[in-house]
Amino acid sequence: MAAASAESRAREIFTTLEYGPVPESHACALAWLDTQDRCLSHYVNGKWLKPEHRNSVPCQDPITGENLASCLQAEAEDVATAAEAARTALENWRGLPGASRAKHLTRLAKMIQKHQRLLWTLESLVTGRAVREVRDRDVPLAQQLLQYHAIQAHTQEEALAGWEPMGVIGLILPPTFSFLEMMWRICPALAVGCTVVVLVPPASPTPLLLAQLAGELGQFPGILNVLSGPASLGPVLAAQPGVQKVAFCGAVEEGRALRRTLAGVGPELGLALGTESLLLLTEAADVDSAVEGVVDAAWSDRSPGGLRLLIQESLWDETMRRLMVRMARLRGGRGLDGAVDMGARGAAAHALAQLYVREAQSQGAQVFQAGDVPLDSPFFPPTLVSDLPPASPCTQAEVPWPLVVASPFRTAKEALALANGTPRGGSASVWSERLGQALELGYGLRMGTVWINAHSLRDPAVPTGGCKESGSSWHGGLDGLYEYLRPLGTPARLPYHSEDLNYETFGLAVPSTLPAGPETGPSPAPPYGLFVGGRFQAPGARSSRPIQDSHSKVHGYVAEGGAKDIRGAVEAAHQAAPGWVSQSPGARAALLWALAAALERRESTLALGLERHGVEPKTAKAEVELSVRRLRAWGARAQAQGHSLQVAELRGPVLRLREPLGVLAIVCPDEWPLLAFVSLLAPALAYGNTVVLVPSGTCPIPALEVCQDMATLLPAGLVNVVTGDRDHLSRCLALHQDVQALWYFGSAQGSQFVDWASAGNLKPVWVNRGCPRAWDQEAEGAGPELELRAARTKALWLPMGD
Repeated sequence: MAAASAESRAREIFTTLEYGPVPESHACALAWLDTQDRCLSHYVNGKWLKPEHRNSVPCQDPITGENLASCLQAEAEDVATAAEAARTALENWRGLPGASRAKHLTRLAKMIQKHQRLLWTLESLVTGRAVREVRDRDVPLAQQLLQYHAIQAHTQEEALAGWEPMGVIGLILPPTFSFLEMMWRICPALAVGCTVVVLVPPASPTPLLLAQLAGELGQFPGILNVLSGPASLGPVLAAQPGVQKVAFCGAVEEGRALRRTLAGVGPELGLALGTESLLLLTEAADVDSAVEGVVDAAWSDRSPGGLRLLIQESLWDETMRRLMVRMARLRGGRGLDGAVDMGARGAAAHALAQLYVREAQSQGAQVFQAGDVPLDSPFFPPTLVSDLPPASPCTQAEVPWPLVVASPFRTAKEALALANGTPRGGSASVWSERLGQALELGYGLRMGTVWINAHSLRDPAVPTGGCKESGSSWHGGLDGLYEYLRPLGTPARLPYHSEDLNYETFGLAVPSTLPAGPETGPSPAPPYGLFVGGRFQAPGARSSRPIQDSHSKVHGYVAEGGAKDIRGAVEAAHQAAPGWVSQSPGARAALLWALAAALERRESTLALGLERHGVEPKTAKAEVELSVRRLRAWGARAQAQGHSLQVAELRGPVLRLREPLGVLAIVCPDEWPLLAFVSLLAPALAYGNTVVLVPSGTCPIPALEVCQDMATLLPAGLVNVVTGDRDHLSRCLALHQDVQALWYFGSAQGSQFVDWASAGNLKPVWVNRGCPRAWDQEAEGAGPELELRAARTKALWLPMGD
């Protein structure tokens, strides 16, 4: 009887080809927790830190709810201790030769390899993610990251000459992170000579285990410190002496709030926000492969977030049918089961997905869920949302895991409009067997990472990042290294926060104490208008301000621009952008050289204007000549700029593209009125940006003189120059939602306000914090930092094979 039953079961297995359970023992994870007496604290300066009188939170199995351990929550005192340990370790660590840091990272990679079973078991047990993904992808990639960055550290002195490590780095991670996301950020920081303090959510033991493994290597305690505590400690971490950068990963609104909180605090802020990705499926796609791409992008534990799916109308019915069939075959269950596709992400992720589904249904969407999951189950079924009205709030909201929101499109142009119409710009994939079409769509997507006929590929040598509200920080490749470097000799970032600054009133109105306009007295020359849309025009307020020379005598008038004029200038820049982006690097170079020749012809006039403001004749002549050389130098760089091609293991080539930021607003400093104007304008144009520029407030006339040549040489709207009160115009630019990046060189209070106000659309901001810059020096006036700031990176993957 037993033999007949076994034979029947064997026949059933071969008939259905269903997977049986493949449980992974979690005994090693429990044994490690036992070594800590099931009470996890913080790992600081190479040892466990267990302060008294701290609150604790339970670390639970997300499937069964079993209490695995308790985790102490950090407080401000613990943050200060960790930052001091990192600051103490910094001097020795960054002073080491790159080869010595490389050896240490290689030893850590071997330590991870030795304890890899403990790592993947603990990660799957605590997070609920499928052990197959952690074991086969995350842990090997963590070792590759260490090995790649060890090589980068070894060659740092030559490859990154002219750069130095920032110092102490603070890293804040969200509740939904995987330990791999921490590795992507700590590896480059450690490789270039920085030390790190990581703030992880409560009940996150895997980062603590990694810190322990690093500490057990000895030699350099304090280079990696991990605290367990809420993200609300982020400002406390940023305020610690010596912390030069804070890297934050998490939700968009949390990142926006942190940016406003840290305005003026001192450290640079790097943001990596949101988890949604996009998949664009054309009628020329291999549908079966694309369906598997959807599974990888949203319905596997490889993906941290949901997916927005765009399907060409001719394939809509067939693709939706195949998706629903494939969804029915997905396996959900306990993460430690090796045959499971989807685990559980905890109560918070479950509630977020359920809330989105309810709101989508209330807005008229159709929802298909595979399987019959009980309401009290910790598992959330794979979900497909369709027929969502284009104007509904859920269309613009971020899609959570494990949801796919599908929408149809008719043409490639409409697909790009839909894809680029959301505020997020993280990652996307394009599916088409027509390579030309796929490349055209890949180039047109405003995303940080684009895959062709694949999804979710990662490689340590390939940069990964985003744009728009997804943040502008990068990890992987050289871009990831530059995140933790600064030009050699740059002073440490110090707090410049002003308690007296009123964000509501700063720059709200032009000061009433301005001298009267030309109507009250004789003018030596007609007033200069605003240079907008390729021509000079009167300001909206129909008023002007006098410009005085070094003897306090009026020698000219310039227009008093305002909010209406800024709106017109930004609109003109947007209209000019498509034409300028489509220009070849050679065409941009030719225009910069032509502008340099025009400046050369005006040399005597420009020098005389500078002399009126107290500049010595010899210095004025040198400033004009250097401005001409800067334009020609950036023209040469524009001509030579290209996109780099690299091969990612055996997956095929990856194009590293350098794309324009878009409409770039620049507020120039008062010093070096012509040279600073040219030094900021030239790289912006060389990399394809259109510009709205506020010239020197004390000496704007040289810049306006140059605009007379721009009117005949450059396309209309490419460069727009608005004069007026610096604070008022800076306020208008920072709050403008269609300005896509902002450079500000002015007062400390102005820098703080720009940082705070630009959080509205999370535009990249570069401020001088009230510190002067040596524009006549090559490193500061035309160095590689300007190249990095003037463009953004996009990684375009071109996988090979079937």
